Amino acid sequence: MGDHLDTTEKQKIHTARAKRDALLSHIAPEIIRKAWFTLSHLLVDEGSHIIDMGCDDGAMTFAMAAMAPKLTFTGLDKSKKHINKAKEQFKLSNLDFKIGDAASSIFEPDSIDAIINSYILHEIYSASRYSEQSVRDVLVTHYKALKKGGILFIRDYASPPSEEYVLMEMPDEPSQGEGLEKMSYPDLLVWYAEHARPKQDAGCGGFFLEELPERYPGTRLFRLPYKWAYEFIMRKDDRKAWESELPIEYIFFTMQDFRKEMRNLGARLQYSGPYYDDEIISEKFDGQFRLYQDNGEQLGNPPTCYIAVAYKMAERKSLYIEERRPSSTDSGNLKITAMRDENTGNICDIVSRDIDISEIIPYRIDDEGRLKLYLHDGIARSIANAVPRGGVNIDERRWSGHMIEPITVDGEAIATLETLDHKNSVLFGRDYLGLKPEGQAVIKKGPDYYPAPDYIDERIHTYYLNVRAVKNAIQPKSTIGVEKFQAKGMVREMDAQQILNAITVGMIPNARLELQILSLYQHLNIRCENWTQKQINMQSGKIDPKGDVNKIMAMIAEQDERFKPVKGVSGELRPIHSTFVEEALSRGAITGLSAENVDFIVHEGKSLNTAVVLPLREGLKSDIHAGFNVKYLPIPQRHEGNGLTVSAPSHDLPPHITNEKQIKRFLAEEYGVSPSHVLKLGESYFSHIGMTPHRIYPYAINVPPDVKSPPDSHFIPFYQMMLLQRSLYKEPHMMTIIARSYRYFNDALRYDAKLQVREIVKQRFEALTPDWSIPMSYDSVEGLRKNAKTKEITMQKLAVEKEAAIAARREITLKNELQNVKSFNKGEQGNQKRAFHNLNKQHENPIAPTPEQSNPAPDYAQDNVTPEQADEFEAELEAFMDKVEKEMEPQLRPEKW
Repeated sequence: MGDHLDTTEKQKIHTARAKRDALLSHIAPEIIRKAWFTLSHLLVDEGSHIIDMGCDDGAMTFAMAAMAPKLTFTGLDKSKKHINKAKEQFKLSNLDFKIGDAASSIFEPDSIDAIINSYILHEIYSASRYSEQSVRDVLVTHYKALKKGGILFIRDYASPPSEEYVLMEMPDEPSQGEGLEKMSYPDLLVWYAEHARPKQDAGCGGFFLEELPERYPGTRLFRLPYKWAYEFIMRKDDRKAWESELPIEYIFFTMQDFRKEMRNLGARLQYSGPYYDDEIISEKFDGQFRLYQDNGEQLGNPPTCYIAVAYKMAERKSLYIEERRPSSTDSGNLKITAMRDENTGNICDIVSRDIDISEIIPYRIDDEGRLKLYLHDGIARSIANAVPRGGVNIDERRWSGHMIEPITVDGEAIATLETLDHKNSVLFGRDYLGLKPEGQAVIKKGPDYYPAPDYIDERIHTYYLNVRAVKNAIQPKSTIGVEKFQAKGMVREMDAQQILNAITVGMIPNARLELQILSLYQHLNIRCENWTQKQINMQSGKIDPKGDVNKIMAMIAEQDERFKPVKGVSGELRPIHSTFVEEALSRGAITGLSAENVDFIVHEGKSLNTAVVLPLREGLKSDIHAGFNVKYLPIPQRHEGNGLTVSAPSHDLPPHITNEKQIKRFLAEEYGVSPSHVLKLGESYFSHIGMTPHRIYPYAINVPPDVKSPPDSHFIPFYQMMLLQRSLYKEPHMMTIIARSYRYFNDALRYDAKLQVREIVKQRFEALTPDWSIPMSYDSVEGLRKNAKTKEITMQKLAVEKEAAIAARREITLKNELQNVKSFNKGEQGNQKRAFHNLNKQHENPIAPTPEQSNPAPDYAQDNVTPEQADEFEAELEAFMDKVEKEMEPQLRPEKW
């Protein structure tokens, strides 16, 4: 196979997706979303058998079977009526349904690859008169049915700490009648406090509720156990099912209880943590209540569910790795030096280690055109469980310490190859990967990344190799940069889309792997799928200050070696030398498996958590602009001779910030906007899990035109952000938030591209994931070494694109262009675009309601694009592309300080 899919292979992808979409056409969107979310956590092999416990009407089980046709699903429910209906309605070759109680030993021991408990455990808890032991017994039964390596997936609710009381404040709204459906929230809470737990003996149900004097006019304030406040919040809006759901309690175990139960089973709790569904929070939380601790300190939103993904492991196999104590040995192998910026006089510390890492992603295309990757699964990354220093674990997500990454090799292993021809690729695959190239495939050079270009002296090289399929997982041949625990992991074939989905839901906290996969998709010209979208309502206005791209590119082309080494260090970085302990199960009890000394870095006096943001604004021509800062960083200077980079604005989160609601409020204050203008761009990730526990929280901020821009910020059109990514971005966080913004705000940005640069970037915007990080020429290493040839190829490609763009634009008159815009908005697509501008603005103070302040949706059919504006953009675009041709690929410079 060549570098791109041929027509037949693309048709296979299209056919498979069309078949799936047809099967799902009659399934409710919320069921499809629930099925996708569940499958995103199940990284199982093809052919695996998965049980959906308590499948109810079978709709979600069917949706999963339609999405994953190479897996086998069994839906289990004790209701004969539900199962008979499911059998009649849902029929697939990889799907069956069975009558049975999820609490019974229906399946043979060691026979199942994965078991799904999606909102079923709290049903079992409630049916047994609120017995936690009944849940423990069920978990034991399910665990026994799993094969070694099998997965137990739990999605339910996690209880707040027991016996903890909170204050709950709500608007004092009158009830509209006596029935439950017409009660106001405060009155419904009072009713609930009297009627909860109807299965208790007469007069013994209910819970403690005390109404306190109001703190603000027009509000009511209650004191109650946190457990019951959470129960009320999660059920308050489903009035029709209120009485039937009354005997059911949603929460029973705390997060600590869930972890303890997995430990008692002897399971590896691969990933666990609360999950916050943005749509539920927006619809059912914001503006409807406030929670406070007993001392009056405001709490964040409660999670919308809890997730646990546990693996069944054999005895004496690694279960958990954590920091146990400071090491008593001498310091480790991290070296800290200092650099001075001679232009500003600022001194910064730099940390390095004596290794050069390259990451290899072998891949293949299966018989249905799906992209498969060979990744290192289960690699030990103990720093994920380092003791928090300088802040708390804000989102409370936890990992066992075993991660999924590309295969790592010594950078010299590739650099010393004279040529990357087929022969050397075969030898490299044999010696370092244990895989054989497909056909005449050769190793291809992918993007480079600086994990932390401001203080970690490393550049990660990415390579790809098209390989033949292997039947079983293989032992990794290379362990460069890998900690020396018993857990070595295995190289497994994994579905690329599945990995992207796992990153999206937060199970894999690796944004670099996300970018590497997106780049490979783009290189192969395969369209990956996006299952997450967010709404953004923007107000058009004058963009100020505008970034001067020509000036920035000219500055990058210059030699700039402002950072010079100095003696001593500034004390910004503190090396930690600690002993981490690896635990396993032996003879039914947890035992220590190994202990290793691990080195890592923390910022002295700084937060463990950093928020990176992408400010977004809409110009007067309905063109979306993205904000950035321009920085000089020491690590890119070392490798490229110039440290200038376009950087995402970043904000160290103070230690007192302990939840996402506080993050949004903090960022809103920084930018002078409402918290409703702050939008989360996916889950947090580690900046460099091999060297620091530092966590990154990505956000986009809708900056209205009447809000003053942050200091040192600049805005350029979003399409320029895409086209210039190779030249301007040396910071992975910037690349990540741009890629995620495009994926999450896809419709809005596609519309912007249609108006602005449709001819030039059409092929990139037709795919859901544009080329954010791969070189525009995407040549082999041998080709990249011949820099002049690489530049020539790039310039030829850009010249062709420019000529095609100019020719296309000359054929379109302004009248036709406006007509196209009108036609574009008459159908369903136009309705989708308008929906993005109908976001209901929620205000931080939900207790003092104000008139609706959301802007009316813009009527794109009445877009006022004057001939002068069209001519202005035409000239701007041509000047921009001329500059790109001259400066896109600056000469590579030798590595030196």
